[in-house]
Amino acid sequence: MVSESPRWLFKRGKKEQAYAVLLRSRAEQQAKLELQEMEESARNASTTSSTGEKIQESLLRRKYMVPFVLACLVLFCTQTTGVNSIIGYNTSILLQGGLSDLHAHWGYVVFTSMNFLLTIVGMALVDRKGRKFLLILGTSGIILSLVGVGILFLRTEKVSLDARAQVQGMVIPNQEMTLHFDRDQAAQLLAAQGDAGKRIEAGRASLAIIYSYGDFTSTTSFVRSDDPAARPIEITRASCVPANKVVAFFKNPLGNLKAAQTAPLKIEKALIGQVPDASHGWLVALGLFLFMGFFALGPGVCVWLALSELMPTRIRSNGMSIALVLNQLASTTLAGIFLPFVSKHGYSSIFFLFASFTVVYFIVAAFFLPETKGKTLEEIEAHFEARGYTTSV
Repeated sequence: MVSESPRWLFKRGKKEQAYAVLLRSRAEQQAKLELQEMEESARNASTTSSTGEKIQESLLRRKYMVPFVLACLVLFCTQTTGVNSIIGYNTSILLQGGLSDLHAHWGYVVFTSMNFLLTIVGMALVDRKGRKFLLILGTSGIILSLVGVGILFLRTEKVSLDARAQVQGMVIPNQEMTLHFDRDQAAQLLAAQGDAGKRIEAGRASLAIIYSYGDFTSTTSFVRSDDPAARPIEITRASCVPANKVVAFFKNPLGNLKAAQTAPLKIEKALIGQVPDASHGWLVALGLFLFMGFFALGPGVCVWLALSELMPTRIRSNGMSIALVLNQLASTTLAGIFLPFVSKHGYSSIFFLFASFTVVYFIVAAFFLPETKGKTLEEIEAHFEARGYTTSV
């Protein structure tokens, strides 16, 4: 049921088939206009020298390079909003924010429902309001919601303590450790911190451990002392040290795998924090709901549509491939650093980091990305080629 691209057909001399494909989604007059623009673009794509040889235009021209750079920036920034990490760790974030296990899972249901419903709203508005408008609206809302959630966590993370020395003493001779973090264990660790430990309630404490074997570091998820269903923290060499040299290279290119296979377990940090009350948790949940709603309304709907319209056909396949590599590189990097970063610096820091990346996204969308609604690919290409290049159409 999916037809070939009309421009792909036209480039291969199948003009009538290209026209038929255009008629599937356009009025006859609009289809004829686009076909004429294709013909004019094809005539301008190459010139003839005095010897009769065809000279292809350079890929370094403005109409190719500017949309390529914009595509790379937009796809990179879409990932650095933190959307994949926030979706993947949503329940853990809500638990650490103060919600119970049941409420955190219900919060995830609402979170995904927001994604679904606001995507439908975005689809209804994208051809009315335009891609640029929705991207600006979406990134603005994302920034505000991320900063709000970051501030909420910052208020509770100020009382965190490091029980590294006490946890290191629990390592057994085979350089592994199993720790059931319940109320009694939390009280024991907090008592060792003296007066500072009295600021955290043993019955509502959380713990995350950063540990290493030689040059390779890993981290546990946060566990709560008031969660009777929580599994014990288990630290083993296999959970940290890569199984082979290939995995080791990507985890730490400079790491010594052989030495790590016999190195002792070292506790880098054992962060104990205060779990906030349920009202704080619902405020965090509200911030995450707003985040998901604004993302679905803006980048979630617009990014792939706008980029497919931005890229000139001559560079689209290679250009989008490179942009997608950057997109996945950002996604993979964030997935790898999320838990270690949160364990070491707290959720507030990661949310502020995501917000700072989204500020860059907002600037690109507001001042550099042209509106592509209602424009043919040839019109968009001509916009980038124009000598008096402006940031909006």
